[in-house]
Amino acid sequence: MTKFLKHIPCPKCGSKDNLGEYDDHYYCFGCQYYKVKDDLNTLRTRINRAKIPSNVTTSLLHTTKDLPQSAMKWLLSYGISLEEIVKYNMEWCEDNGTLVLLNTGSYWQSRSFRNIGPKYLSNGLKPLTIYGEGDTIILVEDILSAIKVSRISGYCSAPLLGSSLPLEWQHKLTEQFDNIHLWLDRDKAKNAIRFKNRIKSLGKKSRVIVTDKDPKEYSNKEIEQWLKNK
Repeated sequence: MTKFLKHIPCPKCGSKDNLGEYDDHYYCFGCQYYKVKDDLNTLRTRINRAKIPSNVTTSLLHTTKDLPQSAMKWLLSYGISLEEIVKYNMEWCEDNGTLVLLNTGSYWQSRSFRNIGPKYLSNGLKPLTIYGEGDTIILVEDILSAIKVSRISGYCSAPLLGSSLPLEWQHKLTEQFDNIHLWLDRDKAKNAIRFKNRIKSLGKKSRVIVTDKDPKEYSNKEIEQWLKNK
């Protein structure tokens, strides 16, 4: 996972602070200069990160609970309430201009509001994070989708934080739930079917919900209809 470090001068365009230094590359937000880090220290960092246990903090974010208008507008556009923003401890990181959606102490994921660069940044070992309570769990791709699905009575949800299902998560989920369903958008349908087959081979009930958009794009009523349309 890419980790933002600091802003430094750009050797190409001469800007004093447009060059973003990440743990594995440099990127200039002004002239789009890009360079991959290939030094020994960077290699050591990558190797050591893979060895860090999940209960150890991998990075320290300096955040504030005061969200800028752009971040608030983005959350509200998906129907995320002010109560949910507080409940799930969403904060703003001025250092890299991102909205921190999840921060467990050993992992964080944030959504960038810069015009250039990756849309999402994250660091650490991905945690299995369950939103809500219910007998049936719905695995989705992203955090906002998990929050919206968990609003429906009888269902909880966990974001894959991507489109892979680690075997460790699969083991934990099959120990805790008998009904494990997957709701990924249409371009991840093959992944979802593969995960469903793995889960069913372990004796659990599983089905795939395939839609053109992520669950976060739908209203509560539409989400409930998709979940109960068997």
